[in-house]
Amino acid sequence: MNYLTLEYGLLVGAAAALYYLLPLNRRWISLLAGSACFYVLASPKSVPVLAWMIVSSWLFSKKVKGSYPLLSAAIILSTFPFFAHLFSQALHFSLSAFILPLGLSYISLQIIAYLSDCMHGRIEAEKNLLHYVLFVSFFPQVVQGPIPRYGRLAPMLKEGHRFEEENFQRGFLKILLALFLKFLIADRAGIAANTYYMEAGVYTGPAAWLGTTMYLVQLYADFLACVLLSQGVARFFGILLDDNFDHPFTSQSNAEIWRRWHITLGSWLRDYIFFPLGGSRKGEVRRWFNLCMVFLFSALWHGVSLTYLAWGMINVVYQFIGAKTLKARDAFWERIHGSALVKKRVRQFITTAMLILSSVLFRSYGFRTVLKNLQSFVRFHPLPEEAGFLGLGGIEWILLLLAFFSFVILQHFNQKMDPEAMVIRWKWPVRFCFYVLVIAVIMIFGTYGFGYDAQAFIYGEF
Repeated sequence: MNYLTLEYGLLVGAAAALYYLLPLNRRWISLLAGSACFYVLASPKSVPVLAWMIVSSWLFSKKVKGSYPLLSAAIILSTFPFFAHLFSQALHFSLSAFILPLGLSYISLQIIAYLSDCMHGRIEAEKNLLHYVLFVSFFPQVVQGPIPRYGRLAPMLKEGHRFEEENFQRGFLKILLALFLKFLIADRAGIAANTYYMEAGVYTGPAAWLGTTMYLVQLYADFLACVLLSQGVARFFGILLDDNFDHPFTSQSNAEIWRRWHITLGSWLRDYIFFPLGGSRKGEVRRWFNLCMVFLFSALWHGVSLTYLAWGMINVVYQFIGAKTLKARDAFWERIHGSALVKKRVRQFITTAMLILSSVLFRSYGFRTVLKNLQSFVRFHPLPEEAGFLGLGGIEWILLLLAFFSFVILQHFNQKMDPEAMVIRWKWPVRFCFYVLVIAVIMIFGTYGFGYDAQAFIYGEF
């Protein structure tokens, strides 16, 4: 079951109706039933394996406190399908869907964090198996995150929430923005990105930069859309899921980008990889080694391939160069009396350009393809004067740019105010007309409107 299907919408509606019909202290049962229905319909073959992961980790959590050996055994046994999947990728063979539950990598990280927190005494092990099942399989976020922590999410799931109109309005607005991002930006940018990457080394100069930039736009808009959709659905039940992005393209360094992009994965890597290895406490050499381990795990989490590993290491190199040249760069700006605003914009531009270049490793298959695509960046000629460029005609490019800049403006205001609160304060007739207008724009001008099939969310693949 895809988050973009009518069946999913009906499931959400049924779960929400049941939620507010049940007594306050039993409303979690509706969430459990919705999660079970979603999983059985979306991935029925893998339900036994998911059950094994949940039950085994729940049983181990009662015994792991203070025991590193038991924690290691618990992680290996409870998340065995995840490590089996990595092993199969390394050996280039496919595992049966039977042992690959939907959302495997996200569920595995949840379980590892939960067991680790139980071992260190940060949380008490959940006594109620059904409550734990709900935490692991909560259907709005099980496929693509954000990656929750037990201490924050579990209490919201277990306690009943009273009906509040504001929750529904904010949830609906998040879903509208998610659909806008998915259909008007992500899927259309994806057409240009896929057209470029289908023929490595064919395009040159401007097309290479544009095609790779469109891939980054697609990745960001698609991932943010799914997170907003998850947050919007969860908000119907009064549950607040964590943000996963904090305006990453305003970052002035590679290190800052990874504090603002996929925030819940970044914080997981920090708390369960970087800090346990010693963090920055054991000297500079050890710090950079620990950072390499963080990006190595991140690369393997996305997929077992040399290009992913290279992508991870190039980000460590970016951060190393940035840290070692920071004083010299600051001194240069002081000598030329450059303004703080220009300095900020230059750093943002360079950081984004480096991110675009590194995304070639993330998107390409094999180093030969990577080299061909990188060579394209330095071969320049004018853009072709034809109706369609990178799979999109002139009208489609105009619609994509209009949607993209509309979103940029919204993000700018979002840093200074609360646009959702502003819309909620409008009188009902004005809000109704606004909702109808946005839905009409999505249906008419989105990829749905002119015949392209909307694709499943990209990060569901990882």
